[in-house]
Amino acid sequence: MTKRYYCKRLNETLDFDALKVFYCCGTRTGPACDIPKPKEIKNIIKKRNSLIKQLDRGNIPIECEGCFDLKEQTKPKPLLLSFFCKPPKAKMIIVKHFKQCDCSCVYCCEQYLSGRKIVLKSKKSDYYDLLPVIKELYKQKMIDKKELDVHFQGGNVSVLDEFEDLVNIFIENGVKRIEIATNGIKYLPVIDDIAKKTFVDLNISIDSGCRETFQKIKTVDKFEEVKENLKKYVKLPVLLRLKYILVRGYNDNKEEIEKYINLMKEIGITNSELMIDQCDKDFIQNGEFKIPDYYYELFSFYKEKCIQSGINPTIWEYIEEILKKGSFFK
Repeated sequence: MTKRYYCKRLNETLDFDALKVFYCCGTRTGPACDIPKPKEIKNIIKKRNSLIKQLDRGNIPIECEGCFDLKEQTKPKPLLLSFFCKPPKAKMIIVKHFKQCDCSCVYCCEQYLSGRKIVLKSKKSDYYDLLPVIKELYKQKMIDKKELDVHFQGGNVSVLDEFEDLVNIFIENGVKRIEIATNGIKYLPVIDDIAKKTFVDLNISIDSGCRETFQKIKTVDKFEEVKENLKKYVKLPVLLRLKYILVRGYNDNKEEIEKYINLMKEIGITNSELMIDQCDKDFIQNGEFKIPDYYYELFSFYKEKCIQSGINPTIWEYIEEILKKGSFFK
């Protein structure tokens, strides 16, 4: 019997990047289509549905080969998208169509597009306006209003001109959850307003526990401002998560991790996330980033110290897979 496959992300996700619309998590190269004009928005769904059909017939697209999100159907049902079947609506929208930021992190994976330009004032995306596209998706009834989960990633939302307009249209249509990734340099009062209307997951990457290390990694001297903003955010009715990205030669040691955990204890933040720098120079030069042996010790140390301090030590699923394999590509 021919094997048949499915992908939850492909069924549910629309990832709006600067130059493409991806159908899965933006941390890996997956199937995508060009950015359509609002009136041609059906092309996004049409391409996605064709990919779903390929998997359902046992054909794995080249872009999907080796992806850990790809699952074999254990009890195959009739073709998921038959002539009479309604296609699944989008349940997750990732907003990444802008690269502007108010810092210039040494690990920034967007440097090939943005050159890591520091932008202090709010401005439009350098690529396209997303609001008309989202409006058309709602008009064409291609979004699952009750289950929609929105993730703001890309650059820093504090410098995205249409951030609040996008938030408003999602809230008006009953969005279930909004995740906002930011660096915390600028305090956003609107997050308090959003939290009164829907669930908010606020993810702030600080990558350090002291001013000196923060400045080296972020290349701006804004640690004290971020610290004060965290004290404000921790009082809001949001899920506040602090992120620490391991960067070789900057914060990849127990001393820096302990400073970071102590900072969380001081402020009262109880959710943390540890990740790996995916733009490591050795990874770029050699084509494969082998996880250093001492990283495993650092991850264990991080978990142990977090638990001792009453902090939830989250490690993202993708990072767990990388640690198991021992490299980014294998």
